[in-house]
Amino acid sequence: MRAALTVALIQQLYDVERAGAELSTDARRDLRHAQSVPLLANIATERDQLARTVLPKSPLGDALRYLTNQWAALQRFVDDGRLAIDNNRAENQLRVVALGRKNWLFAGSFEGARRAALLYSLVQSGKLIDVPPDKYLKDVLLRVATHPQRLIAQLTPNGWSMSFSRQAAA
Repeated sequence: MRAALTVALIQQLYDVERAGAELSTDARRDLRHAQSVPLLANIATERDQLARTVLPKSPLGDALRYLTNQWAALQRFVDDGRLAIDNNRAENQLRVVALGRKNWLFAGSFEGARRAALLYSLVQSGKLIDVPPDKYLKDVLLRVATHPQRLIAQLTPNGWSMSFSRQAAA
């Protein structure tokens, strides 16, 4: 029953995140300081009280130990409005890697697998910064043969986004 209170407090943290999703990073940080910091204090109090009543080797005891061990990392998001409350985005990126692993068995050779991994990295890096993979790859493949080597960084997803994305969209 007390664990349900902790879960409800965590849900309230996510409610704060949803409320601050469209804010600037500074405004999101301020919102977190005003609303998330007190919630985190309540979670810490509940964690400490629960830890006194549950068996350490129980599943709930394991969860409380994990929460205690990760407590400092969990609180970092409140001081930086750029940070997410969790690592779900990174986990979702890794999920694609796990699914692709089966496909990489059929790359044909080590060099084929290396090239597939390179393309995968370019596409996923582009997705992280909202670069459409089809437009990016089409434009870069048309440019790569004549592009100056000293400016090769412009052909990375981030460099392309800053240098050519407007031209490619036109």
